[in-house]
Amino acid sequence: MSSPEQTPSLRDRFQALNTASSRDAETLAASGQQVTWWQLVAIPLLTFLCVYGRHGSWRRGIPGLIHALFASYEAFVRYAKLWEHQHVRTTMPPQTPS
Repeated sequence: MSSPEQTPSLRDRFQALNTASSRDAETLAASGQQVTWWQLVAIPLLTFLCVYGRHGSWRRGIPGLIHALFASYEAFVRYAKLWEHQHVRTTMPPQTPS
């Protein structure tokens, strides 16, 4: 009898998400990809609908719902990091002498 397949914990998934989303956002930024406010809403929503409905995660009950929500969150974080890359200054403001 084989052991059941281990699924990663939420902690593991969030750690992997942080690493992958930063890498993906940098890749998108390097390719010149731009993100708008409506994409921050539309892309995660479409991802959820695609994973939950089209790919059949709804058949798995609560685990399928969690999977679809997490996939949607992954898409949101990726594009939120891209937005941050485009709109937030990454340089430190000048320090005043004390």
